[in-house]
Amino acid sequence: MYRMLCLDLDDTLLLPDLTIPQEVCGALRALIDRGVLVTLATGRMFPSAQKYARIVGITAPLVCYNGAVIRAASDDAPQFASFLPQPVARHIMALAAREGWYLQLYNNDRIVVAERNAFTERDGDLLNAPCDEVGDLLRAELGPTPKMMTAGNPDELPARLSRLRATLGDSLYIATSKPYLLEMMDKNVSKANSLARLAEEHGIRSEEAVACGDSTNDAEMLAWAGVGCCVANGLPALKARADYVCERERSYGVLEVMERFF
Repeated sequence: MYRMLCLDLDDTLLLPDLTIPQEVCGALRALIDRGVLVTLATGRMFPSAQKYARIVGITAPLVCYNGAVIRAASDDAPQFASFLPQPVARHIMALAAREGWYLQLYNNDRIVVAERNAFTERDGDLLNAPCDEVGDLLRAELGPTPKMMTAGNPDELPARLSRLRATLGDSLYIATSKPYLLEMMDKNVSKANSLARLAEEHGIRSEEAVACGDSTNDAEMLAWAGVGCCVANGLPALKARADYVCERERSYGVLEVMERFF
């Protein structure tokens, strides 16, 4: 019997218009009423995860920033938070400035950029959180950040990844949720690690969990869960690693997972 359902948001639970069908919301609420621990595990920042948790009725802690933060939908303070070490964060800022990369980071549930551009406007988090333009990131007074993100044309990102690996080695966990993004967290961060922490707190074993995602930043989560599922619109590389590949896309793939495993 499965006791936990872990869901990615973008391109998994959410439709392209960033909504969740009512029948999917109803099915999730029915699972919660039966005592299943339903949570979101997303690269998004907390305000976005909280918004969708409230729409669905999720009260369990949420895994945000690709696992860097665990925070209950109703709480003001994180239950767990992992921040990029300051020397690493400053190195990334300096590298991005030198190479002309767009860089975005997060501070106290706010988006922080040197200057807004088209990549900023594409970020779904912008609908749910303020954005601070600070000019020179290296000169700005910033608190700790759980995640930094660089965006560019997809064919540019392999070279950026190589530069980051060459200069920072294994001090980063780097994930992709969209073809034009590289997301950077502390080396010990992943959705899987935070879900394992959350499951242990609730007395749930990994084999009692079902996880569903679509992209490479979901790979560890799917490997950790007893059943790892990929929606039909997911990346081929994730489908190859999944225990179950849905016939349906996005929200309706999640509904398929609920019908099959719960």
